[in-house]
Order: sequence, then C-alpha cells, then structure tokens
Amino acid sequence: MYQPLTIKDRGEFDLDGFRARMASYLGGREEGNRIFFDALEFAHSLHAGQKRKSGAPYISHPCAVAEIIICEFSLRDPELVAAAVLHDVLEDVPSVTFEHLASRFGTAVAELVDGCTKLTRYHRDKAALKDLTHSKILLTASRRLGILIIKLADRLHNLRTLHYLPKAKRQRIAQETIEVYAPLAAKLNIFPLKRELYHLALSYLYPKKSKKILNLTRELHGDPAVLELQRKIRDALASLSVKTDVRCRVKGLGAYYNPGNRTLRLSNAESRVDFTVVVRSEDILNCYGALGSLNRVFPPIPRTLRDFIATPKNNGYMSLHTRIHFRGENYLIKIRTPEMDERCRTGILAYWEDPEKITEDYLHEISDFLRTIGEYGGAGPQRKALLQLSESEEITVYTPVGDALTFPKGSIVLDFAYKIHSDLGDHCRGAMVNNERAELTQPLKDGDTVEVLTSPESLGVYPELEDLCRTPKARAAVNKALSRKRMQHAQRIGKEVLDQELMRHGFPGEVLNQEENVQLVLEVLNVKDLGDLFARIGQDLLSPHAFLYYFKDVGLKTGDQERAPTHLEAVHRRNVILVGEPDPVIHKFARCCRPYPGQEGVVATLSERGVTFHRPTCEDLSERHGLPPQSLLDVVWVKGEPWPQPMVFQVRAILPTRSALFAALGKIPAGMHVTHLECRMDQPAPLLLNLEAVLRSFEEARRLFECFPEGSAVVENFGRAS
Repeated sequence: MYQPLTIKDRGEFDLDGFRARMASYLGGREEGNRIFFDALEFAHSLHAGQKRKSGAPYISHPCAVAEIIICEFSLRDPELVAAAVLHDVLEDVPSVTFEHLASRFGTAVAELVDGCTKLTRYHRDKAALKDLTHSKILLTASRRLGILIIKLADRLHNLRTLHYLPKAKRQRIAQETIEVYAPLAAKLNIFPLKRELYHLALSYLYPKKSKKILNLTRELHGDPAVLELQRKIRDALASLSVKTDVRCRVKGLGAYYNPGNRTLRLSNAESRVDFTVVVRSEDILNCYGALGSLNRVFPPIPRTLRDFIATPKNNGYMSLHTRIHFRGENYLIKIRTPEMDERCRTGILAYWEDPEKITEDYLHEISDFLRTIGEYGGAGPQRKALLQLSESEEITVYTPVGDALTFPKGSIVLDFAYKIHSDLGDHCRGAMVNNERAELTQPLKDGDTVEVLTSPESLGVYPELEDLCRTPKARAAVNKALSRKRMQHAQRIGKEVLDQELMRHGFPGEVLNQEENVQLVLEVLNVKDLGDLFARIGQDLLSPHAFLYYFKDVGLKTGDQERAPTHLEAVHRRNVILVGEPDPVIHKFARCCRPYPGQEGVVATLSERGVTFHRPTCEDLSERHGLPPQSLLDVVWVKGEPWPQPMVFQVRAILPTRSALFAALGKIPAGMHVTHLECRMDQPAPLLLNLEAVLRSFEEARRLFECFPEGSAVVENFGRAS
C-alpha cells in the first residue's frame, strides 16, 4: 500500500534504529544485504558533521530516500537501496571517486550513484548546468532505470522537507518538480507518486490558489451527490456474475494545473471526482460486462468512451474509461482487473523484482523515451516541454496494415513517420491520411489511417517544424537536422572569414595545406581539426586572429617564409559575408533595429544559432565596440538572380497615422503577391499593420520595405513558400 513515510528531521539521527528497521524490511538474506549495510556505514562516516537546512544531520536525508524506496515503492533490491544512501557522496565529498565506489561496492552501485550526481564542476551558468544535469540523468537512466527511481525518491523527500528552505529556492525546486519529475513519474505509471509530487509542488508555487481549491475539493468527500452516485454505481454492478470493488477519488491539485499556460484553476479540470471499478477477475471480458451494466444506467457523454485495454497507453496503462453526467457534474469511471489496478497504482515498480512480467516493448519504450530527451540538442525549456508532452491526452492512429499506434494529441504526420522508423521520417514528404493526400504538418485525429509518402531527398527542415512535432523522437530528429545545417553553414562562413583574414595580413593562400604546422596550432587552441576551427570562427566562438597569432610563429615552408607577415597589423576593416538567399534556419532579422533583406549597409553577427542582421547604427551593437572588427561582418546581398524558391515574409509595420498607412499601401507594387493584410482601423493611432507577401528576390524585398517609413517595418517571420 502506498503511504507516505514520516521521517523526523530534527535532533540526532538514530542510526541503530534505522539499521534495525532496514534489517526487518530487507529480510534474512544476510549475505545479499551486506552491501547495503556497508554502504550505510560508509555514507554515515562521509556525511559526519554535515547538517540539513532543518538542522538535522545530513545522513537523515539519504536514509529517508532509501526508506521511501523500500516502504513506499516496495523495492527490496540491496544494490538499489545501497546506491540510495550513497547518492550524494560523489557530489558532496570530492575525495570520493567513481573508481573508489566501484572497487568497494561494485560497478552497478557506482553507476547508480554517478547517474544521480549533479554536474557542478563546469564553467556554465546555473540554468545551463541544470539542463546538463537533466540530460545526464535521463541518458544514464535510459541504461539503468534505478537512477530515476532514486531521483524520484530523493525529490519526494526534498519536497516533504521543503519548508525549511528560503522562498526563492522553494519556488525553483517546486517548478522543476512540475516540469521534470512529476511527468517522469507519470511516464513510469507511478500515479500516486505523481499526484503527491504535483500536490506538494503546487502548494508551494500557488499557496493561495491551492488552499482555495483544496478547501473546495475537501467538501466533495462527503458531498451527497457523490455518495449517491457511488451507491448507484454499486447497484448497477450488483447483477454481474463477478464481484466488484468501487473506489471514489477526489482529484488532487495536479488535475487543476495547466502546464501550457502555467495556471492553477478549477476550470482546468475535466472532472473533480472519479470512480474506479475493480472487477475481481483477470478475465478482461468481465470489464466489458461491467461497462455495459453501467452504460445501461448512466448513458456515457458522447465521444468520451476510451478503451485502454484493447489499445494500452504508451506507458502500459490499461483500463476502460467512460465519462458520465450526474446532477450537473461530469464524472470519470475507470474499469479494470486487479492486475491492471496494481499496475495503475505502482506502474513499473510492480515488476521491478519480477521483470519477466513486463514486456520488452514497454522497457524499450521507456529507454528510448529517456534517451531521446536526454540527447535532445535544443534549449532547456524545450527539453522540459518534451517531458510535459508525455502527459498529454493520447490519440490512436493506424498503419495501413491495421497496427495501432498511440501519439500525444496534436501530433502531425511527421510524428507518425518517425514513430515507424527514423529513415522514414528523414525522407517524409507527406502522407495519405484516410486515402487523401496530406502535408507532413497535418495534425492527426483519433482513428486516422496513415500511409507515409517518401522522397529520395532528405527532409527539408525549418524552425517552426520542431514546435509542430509533438513526440520526442520527431522533435529531436528535426532539432538535429537544424543543428547540422547550422553547423555546415558555420563551417563555410568560418572558412570564408579566415581566408579573408589570411589575405588581409599577407599570408600565402595555400598555408592551410601545411598539415603539420596547422595541426600544431590546432592543438594549442584545443581544436580537433580544420572543420572544427572553421565552425568556431563561423559561430564567433573563436577569433581568426587567435589562429593567425600562433600560426605566424610556427614556421612556414621554405619560400613562404619571406612572404609571411612579421606581425599582425591592426587592420580596422570588417570581413564580408555573401548572402545568396535568406534561410529561416540560418538567418534572423533583428527586431531591435529592423533591418530588411536587400537593405544597403547591413551588418551581421555570428552565433551558434546562425547569422543575425542589424543596421550599423543599432544601439544593441554599441556594446560590441570593444570587440575586434571581425565580430561584425559587412553583408553583401547577391542580387543578380531570383531566389531558387519563393519566400513568404510575415511583416509587421507600425504607422503613426491613417494617412501614413494608406500612403504605404498605395506604394506596394501592383504585381507583388500579397497573401494577407490585416489592420484594426477602429484602434487609436499608431496603427499596427500585419502583412504577408510572397517574395522572389532581394530586389522585390527592397521594393516592399521601402513602401514604409524608415524603420517602421520589421520581419516577424519568413519561410519557404509551399
């Protein structure tokens, strides 16, 4: 039975009492349990003198984590609980190493402890370190799931003792719990743990709102309508040939939280009370019989019946769901067998010590999920968004041969393609959905049949495509393709910039072919090869002058030495970047100064995200005055030919008066393809104009933007025309 454990957090820690309790929990396997008791003594000695914020000895925390794993998670794996009591030693005791733990307690325990250890010894800001830690935990947990079990128990105990911390830290930990750990508990199907994590975290994040909701929901336990409905459900099931148990549950705070807009309110919940019917038989046909008996008495709300027995959720969840309306309220009724009920309450924990009962498909699903999100190359908030998407309502979609696949609601054709196979996603050009042609971005609906259409060419990616995907695998694949394209562009730009610097400072053009000398400089700069050098220069992570500074002293081949510069002059000229066509993956038009494609005198900055265009007078660039000249590049638009493919530009313009608006619209060339035009004329000045136009060259772009007063129009977004 899942019941929270009470651990004292003040005073001296009773090590003997804890040791005796753990001996009774673990049973009489003295030889097998020795590893835990050795770990306990070791952790107790290492944490000696350390205190928690509550004033309790620090050892009380890892011991509480171990006790939660045994008493609340019902796991009696000595190596797992040994790692639990040791889970903070690598982080808190620098003298203890992975090798030390492996030699004393074995590789398995050492890997569990290492997987739980935060990354703290890197020169990164706190947000970046936190994201790297999440990535590491997920990646290591994809190989050893016990790491995640320990981290969940660790987070549960920290939340139970969170009131001892300052308010700002309480808020950070609570927010992280909602974004990372509660969704992971749901993914492992440990729903009571998920509910407690949400309850504790939301109570700290929204103290007033949570108290109000809890006061209202507390009254539901004795609500006459709820009690009457429970009696009617039991009466409806009385005629069945098998006995049933009916449980009523008032939903917790997590049901009222919307992660998309971060709101906690009563209106977020579909229903406030649900009922669980456990049919005392492992014959699933009895579940359908119970559903029929209930539907005769309580007609289901249309289109709300869900059969998670025939089509289980990705996390292995199985039940029949029917929603009914009774006395002005909606209620959810779940019907399941005792085995399903056990799985729903404890999830993967129910099979931890009997792994033969869990399917390989489910284990692969969890491992692939954790690895994909751990390897995800996007920003930290996007990684958290992927975790939260795993809790979304699911839809069922079918392959042409009738195989059922489940996806988060809102998934698109590309999600389906990547679910089938990575190569299919990489070459997807659309699909036949219910025998009708669909684009790869078309959202899927429950019951759709999808046949993926492919092309020999690789998928053409753009930034918005990543946000449209709803599955971790598809988002990670798109992100990887975006990063690969940006890296290739950075290498090309970096080489161009370095070539310009070499020429400007009088180096012979073929010096980069001198492998031995080049390699010496790369080693000094800690750069693996020329491709890496070009990429770092093209991302403004390394100045080309750093390479030239060392290279001039390495020595050149005979004949080149006389042509080599004796010193690097301070040449105050910017390098040049050629832009043949705008690329939404690479290029960005800064909103601070509102440059436009084709504008004369534009400068560019480089970063890992690509190239950002600015006006040379931009105030945001004033902070860059102390940087070397190559940090700003002069932009040369290649205007001779039209772009290979038309581009759709979304433009926002702010006009001071109606006269200025009409004057701007009147200047738009007659042949220009404007696909959307929107302006609220009933609003007071200044007026906001939203315009979408299909452009085919820098010259067309210049003519469009010159219709507006200087600096009044900004590129909101752009992409290739379909």
